[in-house]
Amino acid sequence: MADKAQVKASSVTAKARGRGVLTMFTMKGDPIKALSGFKLPAGARVAIISEKPESVSAIRKSVRGRVDRVTEVIEQAARHTRVEREPLVDKSAFEPDARSRAMLEGVRIAQQDLREAGGAYDLDEVRTLMRGVSRQAIDKRVQDGSLLAVPGPSNRRSYPTLQFNRDGTVVPGLKAIREALRTSNSWTVLNFLTLPDVRLGNRKPIELLKSGQLDFVLEAARRHGKQGA
Repeated sequence: MADKAQVKASSVTAKARGRGVLTMFTMKGDPIKALSGFKLPAGARVAIISEKPESVSAIRKSVRGRVDRVTEVIEQAARHTRVEREPLVDKSAFEPDARSRAMLEGVRIAQQDLREAGGAYDLDEVRTLMRGVSRQAIDKRVQDGSLLAVPGPSNRRSYPTLQFNRDGTVVPGLKAIREALRTSNSWTVLNFLTLPDVRLGNRKPIELLKSGQLDFVLEAARRHGKQGA
């Protein structure tokens, strides 16, 4: 039996799928002397592992004819050792927090509002409705709030259809509504226009605007703006 100081080993344990637990012992001192006279228990094997590529050739020559499947034993040991390592990427770091989830849900709700309000036109369709008005003129109206545009696919502007009358003209009062709401967020304006308002007898603001009742809608927008301030 080898000296206890030589036989004492450090162990690395890794779970192997379908094979229980694999325990590796690293011998102290000269491993050949440490194993001299040592009887392996049933099912145990001795593996020679090298981390230095330049020593692989020498090991192969030394153990040739005496060890079976050298390459496989080395690869298997390396694979089981990797199982125990910490993952390189912590997936939990990429999960959005509660505030971020709320923002995402807000966008989804706004898109649903847009869908229920009849969808949106693209720029060319709006130009057709407005009798060929230039892109610059449309952009100016969006900037001053008299034309409502929301971010669409590929972040291109989309123009909610609810703001247009049957003759293609834009419903008047949109700029005043935005100012009363105290916001420049187009989704907030859209949400206000599309949802029934108790201050308006559960009618939708956009319906009253189309019937020329701007003053009533403005008052509701002012109260709504104070609540959201």
